[in-house]
Amino acid sequence: MHDLIDRLQLQPHPEGGWYRETHRSQTMLSHAALPDGYGGDRCAVTSILFLLPAGVRSHAHRVRSEEIFIHQGGDPMRLVMSSTSKDVFDAPDRRSISVGMTADAVPQAAVPGSWWQAAEVVPGPHGYTLVACVVAPGFDFADFEMVEK
Repeated sequence: MHDLIDRLQLQPHPEGGWYRETHRSQTMLSHAALPDGYGGDRCAVTSILFLLPAGVRSHAHRVRSEEIFIHQGGDPMRLVMSSTSKDVFDAPDRRSISVGMTADAVPQAAVPGSWWQAAEVVPGPHGYTLVACVVAPGFDFADFEMVEK
């Protein structure tokens, strides 16, 4: 796994795991064209690679924009989300989706904008999950909120 982190030039992500931004659209969306809550202009779309090691749960967080997770390799990822609760793993309205290439998983899944989310690796032979995360309107840390570690 560490060879993959080095080869993909990943760095630690604040929510846990490793990441690298791979795309930031040159197309900009004006503040006036965005839904309420955005503090300024945003690019149309962004994408990152995100690697989560087995045994690590990402910290619960939310992003103002929609986020699509696309499995790239390794074991499946259990993506848990809630529209109401920061405690996503125990939220009464939680949704849990396995993102991967196994028979009981889907190859991609979306988290609605402003929903709380967290992830963990489904135990398997690889010891990690690698996904691409596509965010639209594009990701900006001003639109990111994380539960304290």
